Amino acid sequence: MDLNKLMMDFLAEEGFRPHETPFGIAFKNEGFNFLYFKDEDDEQYFRLMMPAIFDVTEDNEDTIMRVMNEVNSTIKVVKLYTMDMEDPEGKKETSVWVAFEILADTTPELSDIVPRAIALLMGGRHAFLTKLEEIADN
Repeated sequence: MDLNKLMMDFLAEEGFRPHETPFGIAFKNEGFNFLYFKDEDDEQYFRLMMPAIFDVTEDNEDTIMRVMNEVNSTIKVVKLYTMDMEDPEGKKETSVWVAFEILADTTPELSDIVPRAIALLMGGRHAFLTKLEEIADN
């Protein structure tokens, strides 16, 4: 089974217009970016992510960590964490990413997995941003 090829084919057939990146497969849905990460060492590892949904700074880092922990404890299969990336000038930027991670069987039905994964990622993003807004309002 080549899960990466299956994912690329599925996304193309569903009209997502996927494209290869150094990390895996990128595509958009409803204006949001998604990344499917390849794992060459584990053919059954399925990880779909929403990258960089919120910037982390020194001023908000403690709040971000607290909110991520709360959301991680309430949503199935989805987890939020921070990732460090470099911008084009080489400056380190940290942001919150949302991940959907499962182990797929040897004949995965991507038509069952991908729409639910996208919905859960969107739900995780929404829960995170809603909780941050609640904190800001207090």
